[in-house]
Order: sequence, then structure tokens, then C-alpha cells
Amino acid sequence: MFSASWSLAPDSRLAAAELVRHQRHAANARWGLLFASGFHQPQWLLSELQRLLGHIPLFGGSCCGIITPQGVEYGGYEALLLLFDTPVDYGCFSVHDQSGFAHWLADDYAFCLLDLLGQRPEPLLANLNGKQLDGVGLVGDLQMKDSFQFCGDQVVDNQVIALKLPPPTNRTQTLGTSPISPPMTVTEAKGNCIYALDGQPALDRTLAVSGLDALPPGLLRQLAMGFGWGGSSACHSLRAVDSQHGTLTLGTGQVTLGQTLQLMRRDSDAGRAKTAKILTQCHTDRPSFYIECMGRTAMLTGASEEDAMVLAPRLGERLIGIFSGAELLSEQGQSKLVNWAGTLLQW
Repeated sequence: MFSASWSLAPDSRLAAAELVRHQRHAANARWGLLFASGFHQPQWLLSELQRLLGHIPLFGGSCCGIITPQGVEYGGYEALLLLFDTPVDYGCFSVHDQSGFAHWLADDYAFCLLDLLGQRPEPLLANLNGKQLDGVGLVGDLQMKDSFQFCGDQVVDNQVIALKLPPPTNRTQTLGTSPISPPMTVTEAKGNCIYALDGQPALDRTLAVSGLDALPPGLLRQLAMGFGWGGSSACHSLRAVDSQHGTLTLGTGQVTLGQTLQLMRRDSDAGRAKTAKILTQCHTDRPSFYIECMGRTAMLTGASEEDAMVLAPRLGERLIGIFSGAELLSEQGQSKLVNWAGTLLQW
């Protein structure tokens, strides 16, 4: 379905030249997916690629790293290009254009590219019941300081870019967390800020049921709030706590009154075991695009092995992917932006 190339060159124009030089079918390309580290100059990279490829539309944006058959790369000047030889139907929408997006999408499958540092997309997703979406929350580095998007021949931000693609023949998700508290009920919240759980200040209740004394920044990176999702548990990472007001702020997602949450910890062993199970469900002879949350990188989990590399021995040259800031999942007719997930898409 696609051919892939990648570059680690720090000069964005040189990276564009390398991406094209290592492509096997550049002459037949009709459009492409382009991802690049936040350290790149996005306009330079896009303009040079457009010139070299004959001004075909390119979509994508900033990523925290790339996954290739040779290994994983993050923290530097990574760039990844996927080229397709069939036409694509695409749309670029404001997060407030709910009716326009729903009308354009109709009953089709779409792959979405969201600006994680832009306006929150949850209101747009809330009105898409029954739709099938996959996608990524784009951010350019592990510190979440920069983001950008590629839409056709432009560098943009704060948009929802959607591509109508054939539905994947195989779509498998993994969620690598384990609960460390009993369920708690949201009794006061707004957006991604939780004010109260079980009628108590959210931070106080979370500490009480988990047996922890505090949630310092170092520990905060290992914790999330989990919720039921398709027979398993998905999660929203914890971005900040306010000790004075007792509130918890989530990295993604919005919570609702009456929703049940559990404090979760990042579990690299469980994550790798679940990723290994993907190999029993996937096709080893098909193009494979793997989206993995940056929160599951070995640098942040302390794991001895990158989770994504569990797939490499079986998928070989067909494995390609990116590290994202968040992942868009669809389950039982609902779509949510979550953290610490891995999604394998095969065509």
C-alpha cells in the first residue's frame, strides 16, 4: 500500500533529499504521509519535498520519534515519509466544525491527524458515534513544547486533518497499564481537570485510596487515570496536580460526572506482553503502520527493550511507525484520544 523512507539528517532540506533518494517508487506517488521531529524546520522540509516529488499533497506533522525495521529513533532529527500510488480524499477541519466533519466523513473510515497542543478535539469526537477512526495526537518532542501539521502544501496547526483510506484489514490495540487503586467516581470536573472524586478533593481521594503520600513530578510521569474501554482499560496521563486546590489535570481527554476512574501505573512488562500478543493476530506479509505513545518509550519507562521492537522480528521490513503524543482510538462506536496506547494498522 505504501513505500517508506526515513532520515536522521539535522538539515531539513538535506533530510528531504534523503527521504526522496531512498524511496523506491517516488515517481509513481500520488500523495504521502510525512512525519518529522519538532527540531526540524517544517516549512523547509515540506517545500523541498514538494519540489522534489512534483508537488503531490503531503499530510502529517510533528512526531516524537520514528519506528523502522532497523530500530527506533527519538530525541533527534527524525523524519519519515510514506508514499502512496493511489489517490486520497482528505479534509482539513476546525475542531469546532462538527457538522462539516461529520458530513464529509459520512460512513467512511478515516485516519486523523490532530494537533495535541492545539484546541482540544473532544467536542468534535463526541458527535461521531458509530464512526470508525484511527489517528494520532501530534507533538514534536518528549517535552511537549512544539507541534505542527502538514496539510497538502501548507504547514498548519490547530486543525483536524482527516484522510479517507481503505479500512485496515487488521487493527490491533495494546494498552500497557495496571490499576493501583479501587474505582473512584468523578463528582466534580470540567474538561480535563478533575476537582472531586467520591465527594472529596480529587488529589486527597487519590492519595487516600492508593496509599501514596504525594504525587511528585517524577512519580507523576508514571501514573494515569484509567477507565473502562472495550473490555479493557484505556487511560489519560496525569499532567499536573494542584496541591493547594486538590485538583488533577489530565494530559488528554475529558471526564464526565459519574464516570468511574482508577489510578493506573505504567507497566512496561505488561505492555510488552500485550504487544507480543499482536503477533498472534497480525499478518506478517502486509504493510504495517505502528503508532506508539511516547509514554511507552524505554527512556521514560526504564525498560531494557523498546516495546515496538517486539514486533520487528516477525514483521521485518514491513514495520514502520511513529511515536505520538496521544492516540485516537475507536471502540464500540465511540472515539477517544488516550495515552500510553499502541495501535498496529495493516492493509
